[in-house]
Amino acid sequence: MRKAETRARLTLAAAALVALTTLTGCGELTIRTWVKVIESDSTGFVQIGQGQFPFTQIQGGFLAKIVVDTSTIPAPLDGTITLEEIRLAAVEPSVLQYVCAWQNPTLPSTGTVHLDILGGTGTTALTTNLRTVTGFAGGTPTMELSTPTELNLEGDLLNKFLGAADSGAADGLFDTRANFSGTSTIAGIPVIFEMDLGVTNDSTPPLLDPLNLYNCAWYWEPDQGTALYHGVNSKSSYLRAWPGDSPKAPRVIALADIGDGVVPGETLDLGTIGTYADSTTLEDGSKTTMTAVFSSTNELKGTGQRYRIPGAIDAGTDINTGGYTTCFLIFCSFQSSDIAQDFRVDPGRSVVVPPGAKYLFVAPLPPSRKWADNSGFGFGVDVDPGLYVY
Repeated sequence: MRKAETRARLTLAAAALVALTTLTGCGELTIRTWVKVIESDSTGFVQIGQGQFPFTQIQGGFLAKIVVDTSTIPAPLDGTITLEEIRLAAVEPSVLQYVCAWQNPTLPSTGTVHLDILGGTGTTALTTNLRTVTGFAGGTPTMELSTPTELNLEGDLLNKFLGAADSGAADGLFDTRANFSGTSTIAGIPVIFEMDLGVTNDSTPPLLDPLNLYNCAWYWEPDQGTALYHGVNSKSSYLRAWPGDSPKAPRVIALADIGDGVVPGETLDLGTIGTYADSTTLEDGSKTTMTAVFSSTNELKGTGQRYRIPGAIDAGTDINTGGYTTCFLIFCSFQSSDIAQDFRVDPGRSVVVPPGAKYLFVAPLPPSRKWADNSGFGFGVDVDPGLYVY
């Protein structure tokens, strides 16, 4: 039995290796993703002098940009990691009330990444530069901390990576732990800041309890701005697909989850971030074309239908997305994929939220008008509602 199990495992590993070597790596590949705190699996404290104050809640995460060289596939991938934004909020109800941490704008948080896909291990090592503040006495002075941070990846990285190449999303690739530990001073008193975080990753920004957002947005926004990154799958579409094409679901953003909630009549600033490839090569590519449409619901119909978003709402602008020609024997006909309500996003657009809108659908528009063969994990949209309403 053991020999049979061993042979089966080796067969699966060989098949996975063949699948990996069929992927074409052409150079630089960006993975841009939110590494998000698992609240139930995270602990921490602040120690001021001899007093230690444990957190009862930790929320948030950080936006990581990982760049690797895919030309070495199937050998290990090496590259860099940069934290583009940090949004951490913790609760300590007895004395400090709240603790906020964010990226220090004067000191980038950077490091290196090593992904041994076949070996099933990966490491990132970086220096995280934070600013922190507590709610003690109406807000302590801002402290600056520099702390080494490691993300150690284990498990079936091979199949995770293959799954990401197939799905167009790197979600769950970094299910791991992260530690933030640093020291500073307040009025000459030593302060120790410690967080041990269980984390996972996906392409949507972390959601926070309204009180945590209220307490910390005051500090995050001046240094990090008000726009939040939402990843957009390069293989996704809300348009009717060509026969044989199999696009993934588009990014659907609930307007209620943006800032403290966006309502009709307010203005959103949208802008593309990153690029994608209109091909199967594992690289960033150079395409940026993106479209979006508001809707009253999050319902999305099948890929063979022209009007896949039944709740689509016109925002006063339009883009003609064309269509395709189908033929049977000598008889051909044009099949339009255009809808009247969507609009072009790239490179940036300010748009007023129309009446009745509750959701925003976002997707790429590749020149080929085919989505299943697209590639890239670093493409997305910055959604900026403006300053948080305090």
